[in-house]
Amino acid sequence: MDITATIARHLALSPGWDAVRAASESFAEASEELIEQVLHSAKGFGEDYLAPLNAAADVAGCKLVDGRVITVPEHKAAWEAFREGGWLMLDAPAEIGGMGLPTALGNAVQEMMDRHGPAFGMMPVPSRAAARLLQAYGDEAVQERYLAALIDGSMGATIGISEPDAGSDVRRLRSRAEPLGDGIWSITGEKCWISFGDQDITTSIAHLLLAKTAPEGQAPSPKDPISLFLVPSDLDGQRQPIIIRRLEEKLGLHASPTCVMGVEGAKGYLLGEIGRGLPQLFVMITNMRLATGVMGLAIASRAAEIAHGYAAERRQGGNGPQAMLINQHRDVQLQLLSLSARVECLRGLIYATANAADLARVSSDPAQKAQGEALAGWLLPIIKTLGGETGFGVASDAIQVLGGAGYTREWPVEQGLRDARVLTVFEGTTGMQAQDLALRRLRGGGGAAYQAFLAAAKPDIAVLDHAGLNAALATLESTAETLAVAEQEDAEAGATAFLSLAAIVAQGWIAARLITGNAGDPLGQQLAAAARFALSDIAPRAHLASAQALAGAARLEGFGAFLED
Repeated sequence: MDITATIARHLALSPGWDAVRAASESFAEASEELIEQVLHSAKGFGEDYLAPLNAAADVAGCKLVDGRVITVPEHKAAWEAFREGGWLMLDAPAEIGGMGLPTALGNAVQEMMDRHGPAFGMMPVPSRAAARLLQAYGDEAVQERYLAALIDGSMGATIGISEPDAGSDVRRLRSRAEPLGDGIWSITGEKCWISFGDQDITTSIAHLLLAKTAPEGQAPSPKDPISLFLVPSDLDGQRQPIIIRRLEEKLGLHASPTCVMGVEGAKGYLLGEIGRGLPQLFVMITNMRLATGVMGLAIASRAAEIAHGYAAERRQGGNGPQAMLINQHRDVQLQLLSLSARVECLRGLIYATANAADLARVSSDPAQKAQGEALAGWLLPIIKTLGGETGFGVASDAIQVLGGAGYTREWPVEQGLRDARVLTVFEGTTGMQAQDLALRRLRGGGGAAYQAFLAAAKPDIAVLDHAGLNAALATLESTAETLAVAEQEDAEAGATAFLSLAAIVAQGWIAARLITGNAGDPLGQQLAAAARFALSDIAPRAHLASAQALAGAARLEGFGAFLED
């Protein structure tokens, strides 16, 4: 399948796409002609700049020299071309200098580029998110000083939450901010797992950091509120006391330097309100979690494409032209259809999430806005987890199709496997996403997020009227009803399995749309074939996930044997 045509078809079929294009004048600019032009340009950029960068950086990686991070030369060239091409702010609001195009189209462009160099995408994503964060919470002086540089790409950005012994549990962080007067604060602390915490690509970096702030006149306490700060790497022409302690040696994503940083009294600016740091930072985190799902899609999409191409050329069983192509073997056909089914369902689900998020942000209809916000809240934990699982799983299964060749560096699927493994870990682990879905989205807020999903998916599922999908939906509903009123410990124990069940049914929803929206042309037939395969065993998969979700805490009783006396 031609990737640009496939993505364009997906956009047209994605739930909420027509509503998004009708919601704002800038979204309406995303015509078929513009989409085709943008996707072809993104494909060319990936092939011309990111493929060479990816090959060089995967071997050489990044280095720490005299306290500064050094990247490969290809990275600088790619970033400059990225900036000049206007790619950085494609889907950013027009009021901050962006093109104002739909988020789904921005996701499509990210996929096109991440297929050739997923580590490169680790740098622009926080820059986009930081620009939106400054728009929302930066005062006029901070916006005037830093927003333009973030938008034009001359300044990079990071997100600084994790600390030693304080990863996702931000209550344990020890970084401190002290007021110096005139709106300036002094920030001191240690931050770890910081992607592009330093680099030699942009002139400076905006570090968005969480730190505790003691109430005025009171001594510091571990219970002090957490606030959000912008700490520039350079201030008034001088480098700030931000020390790169080390670079992590990683399994994959070698073009993306992961830094341990010491912030030793660096000056920064408070963003928003004291004590509201984490809720404000979610403006950034939400976009980054969606982007993580897209990265998994890109790796999976590329791996599936390679596997299909290899199987269409590799012969086995006899000599000469009479030998059978391996894609004629039933077992290989089963593997290839599985790859395509997972990729196409994930792609459609990502666009559905992006469309819901856009409607939540810009719709003037209160009911549509509320529906979009609730639906995005339900789908985002699914996308974050499913993207990582699909990226790794499809890359692994593509290696199986290629056999021994896939295990070698001659073929890029082995790198895809390495690059994808972290996607279910950073930006919130699978367990965290599951707790969010099962405890907050299902059991909290009157179940509004769950009801929003049912309202969106049920009509499409009813149109197809597929027995297996109908059974899977019924399984989800009965499981959700039970889990919503279960004891807390039982709900926690079943959360990850419930996330899997919700993902299975959500993919079934997309499969239904791909089948009923089949245009009858070769591309439509391929998408429908992948979708039918996704539905071929959906009922038993849903039944298994439900059984695991409802098993409760009782199945964990044996863990006591592993605890020390």
